[in-house]
Amino acid sequence: MKETKTTHEKTKRINIRVSEKDLQQIRAIAEEEGLPYQTYIASLLHKHAAGRLVEKPKE
Repeated sequence: MKETKTTHEKTKRINIRVSEKDLQQIRAIAEEEGLPYQTYIASLLHKHAAGRLVEKPKE
């Protein structure tokens, strides 16, 4: 029987420095999305790495 590949691959812990202002904005957006901020950041990184992160046009 063939195993189904899951989307949950082994993860690696990283440490990054982010400005306080950026972190506050990220936390606010994550809260609006109903996600923990670290999960939201991981999602952004994954989308960028996969070439699926699309910038919204400025109004």
